Amino acid sequence: MTPINEEYQQIGTQLAARLGHPAVSGLYLPAPVADETFRDEFGFILLADGSVGPFYVSMGDLLRKLWQRHPQPAQLRSDATTLLRGFADGDIARRALALGTYNALSAALFHKVGFFPPERKGNAGLNDVPAGSSVGMVGYFRPLIERLTAQGCSVRVLELSPERVEERKNVSRCGDPSELIGCDLVLCTASALINDSLERLLALLARRVRIEMIGPSGSGLPDPLFARGISAVGGSLFSSQAKLIEHLGRGEPWGSVAHKYQLDAVAYPGLTRLLEPLSDGQAEA
Repeated sequence: MTPINEEYQQIGTQLAARLGHPAVSGLYLPAPVADETFRDEFGFILLADGSVGPFYVSMGDLLRKLWQRHPQPAQLRSDATTLLRGFADGDIARRALALGTYNALSAALFHKVGFFPPERKGNAGLNDVPAGSSVGMVGYFRPLIERLTAQGCSVRVLELSPERVEERKNVSRCGDPSELIGCDLVLCTASALINDSLERLLALLARRVRIEMIGPSGSGLPDPLFARGISAVGGSLFSSQAKLIEHLGRGEPWGSVAHKYQLDAVAYPGLTRLLEPLSDGQAEA
C-alpha cells in the first residue's frame, strides 16, 4: 500500500486541481509558551475562498519552529500544492502545514459540493462503549477519560508525553502500541498524522481492534484512513472564516463556531462520489 503521507499528498494535489487551485491567504498560530506539554492548541491554514484547515501545534518545539519560519503568519501567501509537499518531508513543521492545507482543501470541497458531514453526537469517542470495557487511547483526552472511568471502563493511554497522564483509578500508561491489542476500542488522536506515528500504529492494530480517530487535525477527507481500517473519523468544519478569526483575536474558545462532525466508514460516500459534481469545466472556472 502507498505510504499514508504520499497518499495524502496525492489526494490533496488532486483536490487543489479540481477546485481551481485556491490560494493560501494566511496562517494563524497561537502565541507560544515556554512548555507546550500541558496545552492543546491549534493553528489554522486559511484559504482565499474562506475555507479553514485546523492542525495541532502543541507538540514539542513544533510551534516554536513555525513561528521562527513564519514570524508574520497572517501574511503567509502560497499555493496549496507547494504546502502539500510537506507530506514528503521529514520536517514536522512542514508536515503540519501540509496537513492544515489538506484539511482546508477538504473543507473547500465540502462547501463547493454542498456536503455537510453529520454532526458528532454528544457521546462521540464513546460510541456506546459498554460499562466495564477496556479502552485504548493514543494521546491523552482528559474529558473522555473522566467519562469513561465514570462508567467503569479501564483506559490504557499511549502518550508521547507521559507526564500529561494524571494518575487515577482504572487509568494506566503504556509505552508501545502493541499493548493496546485486546482493547474493545482504541481512540486515536488525529495529531498522529503530524508526528508520523500513525503508519506503525495501524500496522499493529488495524482490523484487530476498532479504531476511531478524533480531533480537529482529522478534518480532511478520510479515504486513506478508512482504507487502512479506521472505523470513524471526527473533525471540525467552519462555515465562517471571519467569525473564527474574530474569536481567535479576542482569545475566546473557538468551539462555538465549529461544526463538529463524525464520518463513519460504512456511510461515507468517498472521494470519487464527492468529486462527481465538479466537472472539469467548473474546476477551471
